Amino acid sequence: MSAFEVYKKNQAVKTIRAEIILKDPLVEEEIPTLGRDFVEIKDEACIGTGPTSSRIAVIDYNGALDRVFKGAELHHDKTRFKTGRRPLERDFHFHQVNAWAIIHKTLALLENPDVLGRRIPWAFEWGRLKVLPHAGYWENAYYDRGTGALHFFYFEGRCSGRPVFTCLSHDIVTHELGHAVLDGLKPYYNEVTSAATGGFHEYFGDAIALTAALDHRKVIVEVAGRQDQVLSTTSLIANIGQQFGQGLAAEYGSIADAYLRTAQNNKTMDDLVGVYEEHDYSEVMTGAYYDLLENVYTHLIEQKDSRKGNDRVAALYNAARVVRRMMLRAVDYCPPVDVRYFDYAQAVFRADKMAYPIDAEEYRNMWAGVAKGRKIIRESGELDPKPAIHNSDLRNLDIDNLAASTTDAYDFIDSNRGVLGLSPTADFRVINLYRTKKISSDDYRVPQEIIIEFVWASEIKLTGRDFGPLRNGFLPLWCGGTLVFNREGNLLHYTVKQDDDARREDLFQYARYLVREGYLAIDDGERGLGAAAGARKFTATIENGRVSLSKQAAMRHFHKDNGEEVENG
Repeated sequence: MSAFEVYKKNQAVKTIRAEIILKDPLVEEEIPTLGRDFVEIKDEACIGTGPTSSRIAVIDYNGALDRVFKGAELHHDKTRFKTGRRPLERDFHFHQVNAWAIIHKTLALLENPDVLGRRIPWAFEWGRLKVLPHAGYWENAYYDRGTGALHFFYFEGRCSGRPVFTCLSHDIVTHELGHAVLDGLKPYYNEVTSAATGGFHEYFGDAIALTAALDHRKVIVEVAGRQDQVLSTTSLIANIGQQFGQGLAAEYGSIADAYLRTAQNNKTMDDLVGVYEEHDYSEVMTGAYYDLLENVYTHLIEQKDSRKGNDRVAALYNAARVVRRMMLRAVDYCPPVDVRYFDYAQAVFRADKMAYPIDAEEYRNMWAGVAKGRKIIRESGELDPKPAIHNSDLRNLDIDNLAASTTDAYDFIDSNRGVLGLSPTADFRVINLYRTKKISSDDYRVPQEIIIEFVWASEIKLTGRDFGPLRNGFLPLWCGGTLVFNREGNLLHYTVKQDDDARREDLFQYARYLVREGYLAIDDGERGLGAAAGARKFTATIENGRVSLSKQAAMRHFHKDNGEEVENG
């Protein structure tokens, strides 16, 4: 072997091989071909017991037992972790590695230049996302910014009597990761502004679960082999959290009926009039994601003009790639606060248009049809309005200067308040300044973007007896904008959420709903915590007449159903 060959061998990327469950133990039992697979995780110098790596640390702490379970150890050859020495239900080391590897693989997928094209930041102050695979006994799993962790619980299935470990569900692990990812990308979506924004958070978790599932060849082969052109004939990817859903059911049903939530639904925005439950909102956009996937898949199958298995596999693979690119890249083009589905639908269209000016396959037309069918828009033209601002309208536009720091970006925005729609009194701050490095699957280099996000707060007064202890308090109405430039300094996109009467009324009614339903625990600094009977999904802090609402992370997935608390995934 030559010296150069030795050098190349030593420079080869080393990987850790980890076995994961592709869906969950129920699906593995019912459909063995969708049981397990091995994934390759890029080796890092800091990978060690836990597993622990540069950005993810498994800390198997059980709060109910006040006990830390021993973490999985690397095998002596440093290529895999020691697992498989016990039956699945007792193999906690496999549980730990399963969650860690799924999170690693999904993060790599999202950060790939074919999707977001940048590193995903965390919203918390620590460098590592903590993972608690056995956080306690509860029918729940959640992400908590305060702990910087994903908390996975276990419980006994109501019908089967068998333990259900949420850390073994690919859908649940990736859904909760989705919350952490979106919190890092858009931290102000965690502010209480509207039911629609809360619903977007739930949708995004579902979108990541669907995206991650279709990143496994075994899943694509299985799904593509079960139907011809129509994906809706199968529930393998549309149904989210099969084992968890069965575990909550009073009676055992078929695997097709076991799920927490399904993307196969006909919900539209018309169904949400007067509705404030976040999961009801999420179903509309989760369904839209699946509609687009099905439309693109059908289009590619028809292009193939064949019904051979391999053609269906290729079509589903490419459809999944197109849809994740369109639906996830759009987040960069969304406002930094109070996102609504109309905003997001426009962002999907605009981001794809900036990347691919020629819509050769008419994917944007497909998206317009989906958005119209879900009643997110009335007419297709609403997705592509004429830009309200052009480069010639902006003062002091020097891309190298404004992209140098958040202070320089602030100065640029401040000098353009009138053009950007900011009042002279808006006390804004720049919360994000970043660059993307995106490419397409065929290595076509899409515009490299410079993105600036800024926010400010107005206030609304909570007048009326309905607000109880919050009465006459002032609640923040978050406002903000997103500017997208290319590296040459051309303005590609601008969106802004301003202080207007419609948003004020929406927030007023949403706050009234939370009080009426007993969803608020009140902290007034004197009486401590207290609330009406019911699920306390939020905490209201009152200080000097100002009200701050914060979400209780552990209660994110609970809603009321006929007066009872129900887990909703």
